[in-house]
Amino acid sequence: MNQSRPASGLRKPWPAWVKWLRDMVFILVVFWAVDAWHTRDMLSSNSGPIADLTLVSLEGEVERLSADPDRPTVLYFFAPWCSVCRLSMGNLESLNERQVRVIAIALDYANQTEVEQFLEDIDVQVPTYLGTNDLKERFVIKAYPSYYVLDQNFEIQGRTVGYSTTLGMWLRTL
Repeated sequence: MNQSRPASGLRKPWPAWVKWLRDMVFILVVFWAVDAWHTRDMLSSNSGPIADLTLVSLEGEVERLSADPDRPTVLYFFAPWCSVCRLSMGNLESLNERQVRVIAIALDYANQTEVEQFLEDIDVQVPTYLGTNDLKERFVIKAYPSYYVLDQNFEIQGRTVGYSTTLGMWLRTL
């Protein structure tokens, strides 16, 4: 006895837009999961305000950086040997400096000349400081580039590791 399924019991195929939406949600979940894994050890938003930072500029000046009451601050940690940093650091210049303060901090460099050559090679003109191993440990930097977005009170509002587009950086500062 051949019991075939009646035609009315067959499923209709999903419309193309539903498949596209499903795929996009899947991709976003994968990106979110990878980002969550990469940032799992970084300082979190409930860490409280960051105490003032004392950094040395490339010009040798010791500067104390604190919260900016008018705009958020992006702390961009990079290493001059990092190829992803080389690709993404230029995106920092696209941020409107009246709306976002950008501070680049070099870590894991051999000497200051290496940092200066890196910046010259990629032709980036953002305020850049020389970081230390203590600073690297304080901000739990384990990969490059690493970003922290601090609000007007110097509290962490966002964090990420790896390449970020200008749009991605801008969205994190809202």
